[in-house]
Amino acid sequence: MDDEQFIERIHLKIERLTQRRVDLEIDREEVNQLQVDLGLEVPRVVLGSNVLRYSGFARMCIEYAVESIRQQRTIDTLEFHLLLARN
Repeated sequence: MDDEQFIERIHLKIERLTQRRVDLEIDREEVNQLQVDLGLEVPRVVLGSNVLRYSGFARMCIEYAVESIRQQRTIDTLEFHLLLARN
């Protein structure tokens, strides 16, 4: 699977799990980027390009984006660690 297909799968998975449309952007300069902008009509998710290199980072980013969108707020670090531990 090429990078564009993988990015599309991430995009579709976030939309499926949140049941909302989202804009997904890949940041090629800040490779570890993980940002969810909830202040827009359509939430914007920005992920660093390391999602293409490290499947674990991609899974973590998906989980964070989904939970933030579901709860309509930024998830803090400790809460996110607890979420990951449950899964």
